[in-house]
Amino acid sequence: MNDLVQEVSPLTRAIVWLKTAEVSQNDIHYKSIDYLLDGLLTATLKENANATALLVGRNFDRKIYVFATTKDPKKNELESFLSLLEKELVSGDRILIVDDVEGRESFLRLIPQKLLPHFHVI
Repeated sequence: MNDLVQEVSPLTRAIVWLKTAEVSQNDIHYKSIDYLLDGLLTATLKENANATALLVGRNFDRKIYVFATTKDPKKNELESFLSLLEKELVSGDRILIVDDVEGRESFLRLIPQKLLPHFHVI
């Protein structure tokens, strides 16, 4: 397991996982994300290995969203993720960015200004 699990706190509302291709068990952050989602990533992977996935788990009795995507997500997928997430966000909540593709800068340009303070790159 890597440092990702240690970065998750009760204030973590989402994890954005920037990837090059579809989700694979060989990915460096796979085990940590699967652990945080109580095995939901593995269960989902058996049915669908798309490059983009939105999973919802529990974190300290609140929802946690994991958005696995490329650094240039499809507009409608990003908008759906942000729409769901925005309803849950309160002051101080964090959205962690796990960047496997050096794509955080291009991804962050797609985020509305009002949400940017919530994003933290790990």
